[in-house]
Amino acid sequence: MTRRSAILRGDTAALSVIRPEVLPIDHDALVSEHARSEREGRDAGYAAGLAEARADARAVSESASAAQASLLSALEAAIAEAHGVLETERHSLERSAAELAFRITEAVLTRELALSSSPGLEAIKRALAEAPETSGAVVRLNPADVEALGDASEIHDPVTIVADPAVGAGGCVLEVGAAFVDARIESSLERVRKVLDEATKSP
Repeated sequence: MTRRSAILRGDTAALSVIRPEVLPIDHDALVSEHARSEREGRDAGYAAGLAEARADARAVSESASAAQASLLSALEAAIAEAHGVLETERHSLERSAAELAFRITEAVLTRELALSSSPGLEAIKRALAEAPETSGAVVRLNPADVEALGDASEIHDPVTIVADPAVGAGGCVLEVGAAFVDARIESSLERVRKVLDEATKSP
C-alpha cells in the first residue's frame, strides 16, 4: 500500500509518518539567550556611549586648552603693555622730579645771591677753597660784583681782582698758574643739571 492510498483511506499509522515533528521548547535556553542578547546590546551601547563621551570630553578639553592658551597670551601681552606704560611713566616722573630739583636749586642760589651783601666776595672765597694754590691768583668778577665788593680784607690771600662782564653775577673765575677754577653760578647749575640728567637717563 502506498502512502498516497493510505492517506486517502485515513490510515493513521501512515499519517503519523508525515506529521511535522514537534520539538520540545527549552524555556531556560530562550531566557538565557534573550538575556545574553540584552546584555550584549547594553554593552555595545555602553561602549558606543563611552567612546562618544570620551570624544566629546577630548574635544572640550582641546577647546579649553586653546582658549586657555589664547587667554594666557592675551594676559602676557597686557602685562607687557602695562609694564611699558609704567616704565614710561616712571621715567617721566623721574625727569619731572629732576627738573623740579634743578629749579629749586636755581631758586635757592638766586635767593642767596639776592640776600648776600657781597656775592662777589662769597664767590672769591669759594674759588680760593678749590684752588690748589693761591699765590699770584687772578680773580675775574662781574663788574657789578666788583663795585659791591667793598672791603676785601676778608680775603687773606693776595689776589688780583679783574672786572669781567663775561662772568655772571655772583660768580667768579680764578686763574693761578696752570690751574683754572670755574666758580660761576651758571657753571654750577650746569653741573647740577648734568648730574640730574645722568641720574634719570634710561638704562
